Amino acid sequence: MIGSKVLRLAALGALAVLAACHKDSTGPGGGNSALGNYYGVYGTSNGSSSAGGSLIIIIDVGSATGTLTPVGLAGIALTGSYNSGNGDVTLTGSGRTLAGTISGGKLNGTYTGPDGVGSFGTQHGASASDVQLFCGTYTGDASGVWNLSKAGGTLSGAYADDGGGSEQLTGSLNGSTINLNFTGGTASGSLTNSTTMSGNWTAGAATGTWQGHSPC
Repeated sequence: MIGSKVLRLAALGALAVLAACHKDSTGPGGGNSALGNYYGVYGTSNGSSSAGGSLIIIIDVGSATGTLTPVGLAGIALTGSYNSGNGDVTLTGSGRTLAGTISGGKLNGTYTGPDGVGSFGTQHGASASDVQLFCGTYTGDASGVWNLSKAGGTLSGAYADDGGGSEQLTGSLNGSTINLNFTGGTASGSLTNSTTMSGNWTAGAATGTWQGHSPC
């Protein structure tokens, strides 16, 4: 795994993100400007293996619906609520719970389900073509799932460690150059063609490589 210290930091970082992201750049708590579709990815770990897939979340006045699709499996329907005052979103379905906050055109948060606990990252888009999804893995001193969404030059997603633990990935794409951050570490790489990303990650003394392919 990326490291017990990193995972403890990740847990604190996730709490900090949820505490800090109570206002969307488009208005207090997101408001009506935050309504619409959010496309993204998630990663989860049960402590011995990791998994992940794609997400679509639809925000309406006071409500939220969506579909979570594990890689290689059928979609799972989600229903829940949206609080326009603070941007908080909660969704449940088939034993799974997603809790996050809308901020700056993103809806990011935590995942809990029968396949473990994890994180998710989504981005606002008028249609599915506005947000491209990449699902992949990482290896090296730790291994697991490494999933990203791309909307223009903005990247958002999540990794999940085979040995337990998950954290959001955030960053940018400038031309073909990728730069990413997560609690306790950084990653870099490149978009080698329209459907393939790859690069390196570092977390303290731990290092490795990552790769992703589109579609998920």
